[in-house]
Amino acid sequence: MNAGFARRTFLRTSAGGLAAASAVSWTAEAPVAWAAGEGAAADDPYEQAVRDARMEWAALPRNPRLAPHLGNGRLVVRAVAAPGGRGVRLLVGGPGTRSAEPPAGVLELLPLGALTAVRCVLDLWDAELTGRITTTRGTVAFSALVDRHSPTLLLRARTEGGERLSFTAPSPEGPGLPLRSVSREHGDRQLLAASPADATGVGEATLRELLATGTDTAVTRHRAWWHAFHRRGYVSLPERALQRFHRAQMYTLAAVTDPGPERLADAPTLLGPSRHLDIGPVSAALEQGPSPAYEHLAGALPGVGSKAGRTDDPVRASGALALWEAHRYTGDPRIVRDLLRPALAGVVGYFSGFLMEGVDGRLHLPVTHSPGQADVSDCTHDLSLLRWAVATLVTATRRLRETDPRLAHWEDLAARLTRCHTDTSGVMIGAGLRVARSCAEPSHLNWLLPLRQAPHPDADPALAQRSLHHWAGMRDAWHAGSYAVAAAMAAAQRDAPLALELLRHLTGATGDGADVLAPNSLYRHAVSPRAAAPFPAGQALLELLVGAGGDSVDVFPAVPDAWPDALVAGLLAPGGHVVDAERHAGRTRWVRVGAAGGRPLTLRHGVDGDTEVWTSRPGDTAPHRRAVARQAGPGAVLVHPAPGTTLTVLRPGDDPDLTVRQVPAAR
Repeated sequence: MNAGFARRTFLRTSAGGLAAASAVSWTAEAPVAWAAGEGAAADDPYEQAVRDARMEWAALPRNPRLAPHLGNGRLVVRAVAAPGGRGVRLLVGGPGTRSAEPPAGVLELLPLGALTAVRCVLDLWDAELTGRITTTRGTVAFSALVDRHSPTLLLRARTEGGERLSFTAPSPEGPGLPLRSVSREHGDRQLLAASPADATGVGEATLRELLATGTDTAVTRHRAWWHAFHRRGYVSLPERALQRFHRAQMYTLAAVTDPGPERLADAPTLLGPSRHLDIGPVSAALEQGPSPAYEHLAGALPGVGSKAGRTDDPVRASGALALWEAHRYTGDPRIVRDLLRPALAGVVGYFSGFLMEGVDGRLHLPVTHSPGQADVSDCTHDLSLLRWAVATLVTATRRLRETDPRLAHWEDLAARLTRCHTDTSGVMIGAGLRVARSCAEPSHLNWLLPLRQAPHPDADPALAQRSLHHWAGMRDAWHAGSYAVAAAMAAAQRDAPLALELLRHLTGATGDGADVLAPNSLYRHAVSPRAAAPFPAGQALLELLVGAGGDSVDVFPAVPDAWPDALVAGLLAPGGHVVDAERHAGRTRWVRVGAAGGRPLTLRHGVDGDTEVWTSRPGDTAPHRRAVARQAGPGAVLVHPAPGTTLTVLRPGDDPDLTVRQVPAAR
């Protein structure tokens, strides 16, 4: 446990503490302490829920993996204790990737007196870190933020008593990132703007002008962006710890998701269901074109396994998985035509040259590496990726109605590719190699997630559940990322008890081991802010509320019994449908779906008994026209909505409150 800090602080509501204040002038206002929650508007459930998820530190850690973080997707700042406990050190760098952390520049806030206490709060609503330093000479109150619209750190401070504050930029240990910084002093107030020296368009003159005339404008625009971001989706649960975890996930999603097209392979799948695809790299790739990156192929030579180096597999490295997820949620044909299909064609063409025909007439893979497990022939991990890539490529080509001379070859590959190997425990790692011991990374289950396919075309549905439970039954080697991925897989299987157990372990278990989250809601074992985000766990929580698989819109498909009440608003289902819904006393009370594209839609609303389906168009204040709907099974209807319409399903005679609000907290 970190000295002076209770790990659960980021998952509870305290009676008091620090919170970032909102005022007209960021420059003039003092970054002072406020009673927790007082800054939130009493009638705004969005702001209340986000401010309630603030994170508090009674002492800053020395380890950056445990520290509060600010970011805008390109620039990330982490606050740690300065060496020797002399003040606060800010590490200024990029979000990194799954396998590498970029170098960081260093900026230190050093008071004159000897430090006696440091308290900090990360306010997610304004994306601002506020702190108070107490010394033998007086106090220093400070606030810091990373401007959403530029690679700039803004910091303000106010000293009291006989205290003075200095800003220094010592040389970082190891490879560092040079910083430009400019500061201004007005009596007991100080302002500072800093940016990496290699940031395009942000020179020293720009920083001086920002401090002289533009700070308040920049902060106002920064806060407006974050407030709009937080209002795009809403989740209220009786289990407040998990509700706060969801809000922390959304904040981190915006803070560390790099929008550059070269980061397609790192795009979190959480972008889709949370309705935030616009901040990810797919949008940039559509505008700028994909970033060519083929150097990973040299390290992925089938036949040599891990001896070729531990690189990403070609399918993932090409960005194809992120592109397919974006297409599932938007239906944008440009993604398939301009980005996904060319990427898959290259990968399939590369990999198919290594396939070998066996005596069974099937196509087999030579030795490749199953990440985190072993080198093995017919590696399930790589077979699943190749099977998905070929099937998706064939589907995309047919959907685009293009004539391609390679189509027959791709169809032959799909038909002849060997099945993955199985035994009584489930899917094996590869030929002759079963899962016999605990492993942190379930690469042999990638067909379940992120690929969302059966292990082979005619597999028994029970095989997936058996395989998941076999791996999840051996947890000795697990870290927090294992729990997050397992929760996502359980949610995809609609195994609510297992998913909830794993989520509760991540967010509620005590201790400082690698199997629980750090105080900043990130993994302790990861190498970079981007890799440290437990996005699979966030995806698991949303998938319990709105289904993410199949062609139907599935509302509350696997809500745990422990959540008799739940409310969601603005979540996205595959196909681009925006979902609002409420569950009360263990029953779905109403469902509202913004229909996208005007295509036929199977809506599994889950409202039991007799139901009515009403429709409204943009500008209508309430649904007032009955929609033509055909029953498609218990709690499901088939509808043909007009483009842009909204469907509302409720019980006859019921007049529920459809507004966004908090559900009662569990006792």
